[in-house]
Amino acid sequence: MTLKPGFQFAEAQLLLEMAQRAYAGTPSLTEAVATCGVPSVPDPSSNWAVRKDLTPTSATLLDNYWQVWQNQSDTTQYAIAVRGTVASAASVLADLLFPLINARFDVKLGPISLPFYLARDEGDSAVKAGVHSGFALSLLLMLFTTDSPLFVTLGLLAEQGNDVYITGHSQGASIATLLTSLVRHSTDVFKGPAYKTYTFAPAKAGNDHYAYDYARLAAVDGYGWAVTSTQDWVPQAPFALEWISDLNTPNPLRGFGGSPNPEATIALGSVVTDGESAVNRVRDDAVRRLKQRVESLSRRLTSETIHLTAADLGAATDAPITGSTISDLIQQILDQIQASLNYANVGALLPLFANPGGNPTDGTPGCQKLDYFWQHHLGNYLKYMKQQYGG
Repeated sequence: MTLKPGFQFAEAQLLLEMAQRAYAGTPSLTEAVATCGVPSVPDPSSNWAVRKDLTPTSATLLDNYWQVWQNQSDTTQYAIAVRGTVASAASVLADLLFPLINARFDVKLGPISLPFYLARDEGDSAVKAGVHSGFALSLLLMLFTTDSPLFVTLGLLAEQGNDVYITGHSQGASIATLLTSLVRHSTDVFKGPAYKTYTFAPAKAGNDHYAYDYARLAAVDGYGWAVTSTQDWVPQAPFALEWISDLNTPNPLRGFGGSPNPEATIALGSVVTDGESAVNRVRDDAVRRLKQRVESLSRRLTSETIHLTAADLGAATDAPITGSTISDLIQQILDQIQASLNYANVGALLPLFANPGGNPTDGTPGCQKLDYFWQHHLGNYLKYMKQQYGG
């Protein structure tokens, strides 16, 4: 069955249920503590089942986890559900690794070069598509690590006539957004299936140029939906910091080559110099923190068991890929850092008009003291989605 464009409530509900199920299915989460007062989310339709042979039995070193589902009534239909942030240091770290990096570069794994293309080639543009470094690194670890590398799974699913849904919640929604760009942009290896994406409460995955690219790639045609509650704070993060260097050129402040307009600089006075200094301090601090945080991750990757060979990546040899080879990805991420923190929302927006307020059960005996994520829970998303779009 070919996927149809546009928002389809039944599809969205099914994928929301899968996104919720990814939390319960995570092997590393030995005990899930339910939050009081949150509306329940039912299990996905019994027609759909997790493909255990394509789903990892453990999370990545950044605690990323995903499940691959297959429709038992139509075995050409699959879904990839990426789990969101959980209460672990590694998972939260992926959120905090937030400097932008270039959205288009080649990944080197030893002698093998693979396109990691999440946006089109913008030539000499002064501003180019950039993506969240933590989410990009998470996607790379999903592609090449665990006992079910996603790169191999995507290759297996890349057959003409297959339909592949992509979904996720929170951090998982942002990674699912980048994954959508990858399969639509990156290489002929992943082309063949029809792809359709529904994300729920995604944090900002990239800058404005990345958002433009994603809109043309999937959202405008109705194949890339971002379901967002108007009272949820997560889609408002990370904080966006826009400055003169984030503007397209030529503009009244800078020429196409980047040279400043002296008259505009004089007219603005200390606003330019003081603002530039403040923005640079924030950017430099973000980059410094990123480099500090990935240092231990790089060391841990060197001893990671990698279930990939060069042949899995399209090479003529079946030489094994080592943890040290994957560890080199860290430096490759650092080499792509942009001097920008100008984040934007991505995807065809489906707003859920939510009621303001906190969790009414906060502070009651046996319940949480304060639920900071009340408006972020998928149970509330499903409730509002049913009310506003279910008819």
